[in-house]
Amino acid sequence: MSKLNLQRVFIKLTVLFCLGISANAFAIWFESSGQAIIENGNREFAREKATQEAIKQALLYSGASVRSVQRMANGLLKDDHLEIRSHGEVNAIELIHESYEDGYVTVSIRADIFPQGANCPASDYKKTISTARFPIIHREHAAVGNIYGIGAHIPLRLQSTFDNQGQYAEMSSLEPYYLNPDIINLQQHVVQIARKHNTQYVLLAAITELSLEHSEESISDKLSFWEDNYPLRHFKLNVSLYEGQTGGRILQKSYATQAQWEFDQHIEVDVNTQELWSSRFGREVDGILQEIVEDVDESISCTPAYGRVLAVKNEEIHINLGSNAGVKQGDEFTLLQVSQFYDPIGTLHYQYQVHPTRVRVSRTYSTSAVVKSIDGSLLANIQPNDFVARQ
Repeated sequence: MSKLNLQRVFIKLTVLFCLGISANAFAIWFESSGQAIIENGNREFAREKATQEAIKQALLYSGASVRSVQRMANGLLKDDHLEIRSHGEVNAIELIHESYEDGYVTVSIRADIFPQGANCPASDYKKTISTARFPIIHREHAAVGNIYGIGAHIPLRLQSTFDNQGQYAEMSSLEPYYLNPDIINLQQHVVQIARKHNTQYVLLAAITELSLEHSEESISDKLSFWEDNYPLRHFKLNVSLYEGQTGGRILQKSYATQAQWEFDQHIEVDVNTQELWSSRFGREVDGILQEIVEDVDESISCTPAYGRVLAVKNEEIHINLGSNAGVKQGDEFTLLQVSQFYDPIGTLHYQYQVHPTRVRVSRTYSTSAVVKSIDGSLLANIQPNDFVARQ
């Protein structure tokens, strides 16, 4: 078996009708297996990766949520016979088998799942996200391989991952500069970016770990180039997702992984080439980007879809949501009038007042739409930069 494949996934579907949580529901048992390579003898880390992959594949195959994959995997690692139960889609997950062979660990799990999708009108619309380049907090970590440009390239790969896997969100714009989530007046920066690109959310991140770990074996045996004994490179990304209209943070999470660094430590590695992204380290980072997309999807799938009022003419309101976001003729929205104020310490706050008149889409364009009052009422006091919301 080739060691170029970090993970291989096997899916076996076993359907058993179980007593459901309601008279009309039934659960399905899904069995799946995940496989990961054991790097530098770290069996526990490989087992965790294989378990996470097995759980994720079972959930994805069933159409269920993947947001709690890491927590579930960690629970299984603590107790081989543990059954994790929840009140939602996943009724139980249990570890049924694991094996170690040829430098790989294979983990098989069985999941009792009630498949459920997002059941809310707002999930019909894809939410748009802006981002910026990800700064490297400890720039000295990037010296090996001279990969200082990785913080500019990763957002591009994240954008591509949203395009390929995002169900409820898309990354529609990328600012060509680095933005640290810890800067002063971040709220104002977030609102400015969202308004500039007409996006509902802003995702910012910082790379906090890129260090290389030299084991004693790799140092003493570095002349034995025929042996697969590379140093480990760690990667950690702190990610925050902000609501673009107010700058409020709605998601914050750290993602971490490690993989063998298969390159000569004295040569430069081009972060824009497939050579890096097909390596073990590159595939691990891509795996984290997939996790980010899954978590963002879960976080915003049923949040209200907001659109900004662009213009008001002859009792027609032009908004910045269109067919590209999933808006259709006949869709209904709530009107929100917005005002803002500063508190005594200078923090900007927003107040929203629900307008008594609801509106319906009469015409759609790719990036905009026209809405009118449903009951013919006058759209008094609505002005540009107010909002519409679909909940």
